Amino acid sequence: MNYWGILLKKRYAMRQGFFKQEHTNTAFVVLDTRNCEACWKCLDVCTNDVIGRINLLWHKHVRFINGSACTGCMKCVKICATGAISKRSKEKEVLLLGKNINRFIIYLGLFIFGIATVFSGMLIQVKYHMGNHGNIAINDYVFGINYQGWSAIHKISIVALIVFMIYHVYQHWKWYKVVITKKLIAKNQQALILSLLFVLVAITGLIPWFIDLLKGDEMLRKVFIEIHDKLAIILSVYFILHIIKRLKWLFTTFEKMIIKHSTQQQLYAMRVSEIHEGF
Repeated sequence: MNYWGILLKKRYAMRQGFFKQEHTNTAFVVLDTRNCEACWKCLDVCTNDVIGRINLLWHKHVRFINGSACTGCMKCVKICATGAISKRSKEKEVLLLGKNINRFIIYLGLFIFGIATVFSGMLIQVKYHMGNHGNIAINDYVFGINYQGWSAIHKISIVALIVFMIYHVYQHWKWYKVVITKKLIAKNQQALILSLLFVLVAITGLIPWFIDLLKGDEMLRKVFIEIHDKLAIILSVYFILHIIKRLKWLFTTFEKMIIKHSTQQQLYAMRVSEIHEGF
């Protein structure tokens, strides 16, 4: 018994529940929604109603709604000009799982440090900045941490978040180029606005640090902090919406990681058993 056979068997045996439904795979084809241009041509050629659509103003792509009805006719593969739908193969599946594990780690880092950045930033703004007119009560404690402590947590979280975000953009650089060159901005406006807001929040957050280090104009520093705080609130809303949209992917990828790990353990046990039986 090979790894591929065990993996497929387990994955298709675990279809119940919202987070475990397969919307990017059938037994014959696989869908990469990042390459989908929402032309809907594949829906027209599919006679078994395997393919459906997500057609929101800011988020559009096809998805598989009845994967068990797929017969492997490959009409959708042939009609797709962008390669969003392709023939399923062992090599592609293993490669995709490896990429998804890497993406999962990056998303987890973005989520953890994003939450830490938002929480510490909002706490600093509400507890120490708002209504204090520049007279910050630096010795007031919240959860046993004073102003300097929360500022340090906020700065460390921002730096870590920037590192993860840079790598995230690097991973999706091809997607950004496709969206811009093929004029798919309206379809992906939520992700693009989130990216733009992150850049603006990062810039308006870093500038006050440099002004403080260089002993620059204190009034200018406070202006940038105010702009940073207001943009950060808007960014928080978009960040939460983006996480909600990716929640299902995070759950399914984590499940596949667990399946792969348990499968490898079973295969190792089987090989050990075969070796012992040989003796």
